[in-house]
Amino acid sequence: MPARDIETIYADCSRMVYWAAYGVTKNEHDAMDAMQNVFLRTMNHLGTLANMNDAQLKGWLYRVTVNICTDALRKRKHEVLTGEDAEVLSESVYDMPEAAAIAGEDKRRVREAIDTLPDIYREAVLLHYFSGCDYKQIAQMTGTTEGNIKSRMSRAKQRLYAVLKKEGGENDGESIR
Repeated sequence: MPARDIETIYADCSRMVYWAAYGVTKNEHDAMDAMQNVFLRTMNHLGTLANMNDAQLKGWLYRVTVNICTDALRKRKHEVLTGEDAEVLSESVYDMPEAAAIAGEDKRRVREAIDTLPDIYREAVLLHYFSGCDYKQIAQMTGTTEGNIKSRMSRAKQRLYAVLKKEGGENDGESIR
């Protein structure tokens, strides 16, 4: 197994770490802070990580990410941003290539709909659609089965469809079916 350096780990896993962090924090800046802390911790554990296969490494990174985010949220009181500040912070999160097809008002509606999902569904959606992880990888990272992830994705899509259809009328939500 080739030696892993921090640059390679970052290049291979940074998107997954970011979207896992965003799934917990629901905030771009908090996710970026968490991502930085995860890779600082990764640098301190390169010797241990060198002996892991890719699935084990991603699982370790995922667990560290969730723990760092959970600890940060627990330590800090929830800050209330003004509506304008919250909109500015959250707009750029969805400017990733996967979300480029969604424009303007639709982007806002989809973002808000994803943010309303229960944690286990939101986590699966973000890891799959925004991090590019397949169901098997998500199952390994979250310590569940691939069938469970498929079920979560199906339920998440149903909920997103219902929310978007309810908000926008008859034809909205068709693209996620």
